[in-house]
Amino acid sequence: MAFTTRTRDDIRYGYAVGRVRVLEGRLLSRATFERLLDAPDLREQKRVLAETHVGRYLEAADSAEDVERALEAALGDLYEEFLERADLPPAVVRYFRLPHDYANLRATVKARLLGIQPSGSLSSLGSVPVEAFAQPAGLPEPLAFTATLWDEYETPPDLDEVEAEIDRALFEELEEAARESKVRFLRELTTLRIDLANVRVLVRARAKGVSAADLAGRLIPGGTAALLDLANIAPRLGAEDLAEAIVDTRALRHVTAHDLGDIERFDLLADSLLAERMTAARRAANGPEPVLAYVLAREAEVLVLRTLVVGRLSGLDSEAVRQRLRGHV
Repeated sequence: MAFTTRTRDDIRYGYAVGRVRVLEGRLLSRATFERLLDAPDLREQKRVLAETHVGRYLEAADSAEDVERALEAALGDLYEEFLERADLPPAVVRYFRLPHDYANLRATVKARLLGIQPSGSLSSLGSVPVEAFAQPAGLPEPLAFTATLWDEYETPPDLDEVEAEIDRALFEELEEAARESKVRFLRELTTLRIDLANVRVLVRARAKGVSAADLAGRLIPGGTAALLDLANIAPRLGAEDLAEAIVDTRALRHVTAHDLGDIERFDLLADSLLAERMTAARRAANGPEPVLAYVLAREAEVLVLRTLVVGRLSGLDSEAVRQRLRGHV
């Protein structure tokens, strides 16, 4: 019997899938997050987490900076085990590392344009060493191109323009990595992420009165073409008409015009759409889907923990943190 691509994937990912089936039952439950929300201080939160897979990372944490470092260490070990040691394709490893490289790029570019030091520590989870960001021109391409894009500007660019350009560069690289990975799940997930990002750009740009030419430059190629076509007419439409036009593209399932009337409500729906895609991938018996969905679930878990634990340390009450985590907890 000839080996198909799917058969090769089942064999290549077999060990990692076996590990995932054991470990996914240890993901933090909604009940654990509720207990963390109700905990009065970091000491009690650490007690709640002591018996979980993240407890050991937070044992010595006493401050928000300690928590940030602990959660980064937890992600670093996850990447080491499931991306580096599981013999996954280099493009898959790159797919997960890229967002951290671009988060570092975003922090350093914005700080340089504002004439300040980057706030907080840069992440060590990318593929590019943190110290390399001190010399933007020496970064690998296309990071170097994006890092130096505004160097010749006589006046500082609008930060929205900077954010949009960095997002475009990131998603172009993610799309390339997903395509090289030959993993259908990653390709479809990237398309969904691009569509969600473009909807946000369309809604926010219309509200700010961005011109059609500038809007076209801010949209990210690679998603649903019908969304990109809206750049020409979006600035002339009212909020309700634009919402209807976005829905008519059928780029996003289950999205209504009402959902687009409030960006926070849309963000909650966006999280639900991404979670739905990951849940479907975890149901696959073999192959890359359950492995990559598990890594994505752990990334989402760390995001929730960061918001929850650091939020409480920053003085936010449990209800304020709960509002920030709507749809996650």
